[in-house]
Amino acid sequence: RAPKKVLTKRALEKLYDYAWPGNVRELQNEMERLIVLAGAETKITADMLSPKILELGDKTKVQGARLHGKLKDALEDLERDMIREGLRRTGWNKSKLAKELGISRAGLIMKVEKYGLDKRKMLK
Repeated sequence: RAPKKVLTKRALEKLYDYAWPGNVRELQNEMERLIVLAGAETKITADMLSPKILELGDKTKVQGARLHGKLKDALEDLERDMIREGLRRTGWNKSKLAKELGISRAGLIMKVEKYGLDKRKMLK
């Protein structure tokens, strides 16, 4: 009997973000693919997901951004989400992320503090 597989929080978030145009069959195929791909691993991570799910999940999130309220608040939400995701993706390499975002490292550090992004909380 094969050991149970567990989705990481980030993998689960990506699956939730994806629109699933193929409905249940597409989800079932993806889960079967992940189980085979994971092999002996018990944790299924986001980087194991199909590229289309990772890419479309990100696009859907940006397109599904709030369409009401103050522009300043919506932009801050988007900025915080981009920084949070970027920190996860780069393994908290602030120099690399600042370069990707086109801002200074000091500016990124100020934004990380402004949004209360804490490495210990994000790794849970």
